[in-house]
Amino acid sequence: MKEYLLAVFAVFCWSFNVVAASVLVGKLTPWQIAALRWIIPSFIIFPFTFNILRKNIKVILKHKIWLIWTAFWGITISNTCVYYAAYSVNPVTLSLIGATGPLFLIFFSWVIKKTQLYKEQIYGLLITLIGVCLIVMHGRMGGLGLGIAAGDWWMLITAITFGYYSFLVANKPPQLPHLPLLACCLILGALFCLPMFVWDTIYNPLNFKTNFTQEIIWIVMGLGVFNSLIAYLCWNHAMDKADPVKVGMIYYLMPVFSTLESWLILGEGIHPIHVIGAIIIFIGIFYSNKKPKSALFRQSRRASP
Repeated sequence: MKEYLLAVFAVFCWSFNVVAASVLVGKLTPWQIAALRWIIPSFIIFPFTFNILRKNIKVILKHKIWLIWTAFWGITISNTCVYYAAYSVNPVTLSLIGATGPLFLIFFSWVIKKTQLYKEQIYGLLITLIGVCLIVMHGRMGGLGLGIAAGDWWMLITAITFGYYSFLVANKPPQLPHLPLLACCLILGALFCLPMFVWDTIYNPLNFKTNFTQEIIWIVMGLGVFNSLIAYLCWNHAMDKADPVKVGMIYYLMPVFSTLESWLILGEGIHPIHVIGAIIIFIGIFYSNKKPKSALFRQSRRASP
């Protein structure tokens, strides 16, 4: 139960990302936002994990390729694409496309890990999708004009890479402890952002009066501490200790939280369709966590060579 509550808190923190992206767009470039977001938690976590990293250095070096791969896709690429998407897509649409991340987690688990998919998981997934669509469409299918824009593709990349990152974390090398994994991913993710940060800053110089107002500083600090450090710490732990497919279903709470935040922060109204959508999402999550009876999609595991 604790693992699922941690996953809920992680999603709650991440739900602020689309709001923050919309506020920061035009003030900082996507790579500037991403670099600052990951540099902050890297500096915070390194002193507290230095001894643990040193103790596990042999394991870290043994799995360095896996760590680099995981950090590149799950930290650097997945999150930077959100800020590119914010240039042409509104926050509600960002939530809609980003909420498809668990679909790709299930896909990678089924294709790569040969995980069985049970009827309860499939039906729960379909129920939650209905709730998500109701919220993001405000009850009017097509009411937001979801045309194919550049931001749609950027956000789709975010959903795919986040699903892949969650799959990798759920199937991490057993010898690699949870905390060193997160520390390495945060630091590597920040390092991967630095070259593009420098490139962007050369052509888009930072002005401390306009680029670092009190509002921007607080938003970036929030992204670094809550969205990056605390949220990933909670999510990685949940993916490691609980059923990754069930944990992934919790990600569908994102539009619910985003709607509440829009109401509280931006003053947007909450309509009956939002409440109905939230109830449907909770029903879907509950149903997907029922004790499975039979597999709907089954793949036999290939014999090891």
